Amino acid sequence: MGDTPDARATEAPRPNGEFQVTVFPGGIRISVRADETIVDALRRQGYRSRYKCRRGGCGACRAALVDGTVTYRTPVSETVVDGPDREPGQQKCLPCRAFPQSDVTIELGERDRLVDVLAGFGRSRERTT
Repeated sequence: MGDTPDARATEAPRPNGEFQVTVFPGGIRISVRADETIVDALRRQGYRSRYKCRRGGCGACRAALVDGTVTYRTPVSETVVDGPDREPGQQKCLPCRAFPQSDVTIELGERDRLVDVLAGFGRSRERTT
């Protein structure tokens, strides 16, 4: 019953409706609300990453989906995230349109970096090793 692939791929959010997302490089861990994308959560918590169109069409934000499950509430370009990008072990996601369905780990592209716009304002960072 509960062993269908869909049941295993999705976990219940925390009581506050949030999932945790870990972003590499850097190992920054953020909370993502049920009604926001990964990019929206990064921005809300004072981080910036590379993105452009925020519609899932340009691929500027494309990242490796290392662990976890995301969904897109509106269609994204099939040319940006195509068949091979959806295969286990090679999965990519578009953080500008991705809504976590579980705790998620992503790795930004080699040209990307996460910028802490609140650095120097006494932020206590939670990092993973």
